[in-house]
Amino acid sequence: MKKLALLATIIATMFSYSCLNRCDVDCVNPPSPLWLKVVDKTTLQNLIAEGFYHRDTIKIYYFDGVTKKYANIYYVGPVGQNDIIQTNIGILQPFEQLNTFYLYLNQYDTDTILVRYVKSSDGCCTAYPLDSIAINGKYVDVDNVDYSFLIKK
Repeated sequence: MKKLALLATIIATMFSYSCLNRCDVDCVNPPSPLWLKVVDKTTLQNLIAEGFYHRDTIKIYYFDGVTKKYANIYYVGPVGQNDIIQTNIGILQPFEQLNTFYLYLNQYDTDTILVRYVKSSDGCCTAYPLDSIAINGKYVDVDNVDYSFLIKK
């Protein structure tokens, strides 16, 4: 009799668990940071690592109306290197539309970055994946080692 009661309890627990709403939590994944690597268009050498562009002059900005605002940037990379630009531009402007940012490398070189993030939800979790990115009007290649977007000069 105890075995039958235990079996009935296990079955009842399984049925009640399977009917629970598993989406009873807030699950939001914000946009991932973008990694941008400035490279020579023929050799693909990193121009920040080579010293052609200097970290202290590089900035990413956008306009909120007429106000110029700056995005956070960090330098990341493989062990011992930090020559890939990481930025949080995905959280700074509205989703579901093309947004314009500017990558200021030096007084002679500023690139235009167009990005669009979209809202994606499976009913439980909401994410904001990158939908498209173009730099200076062209779609960009991705480095297949570190998955950074290549800005070819």
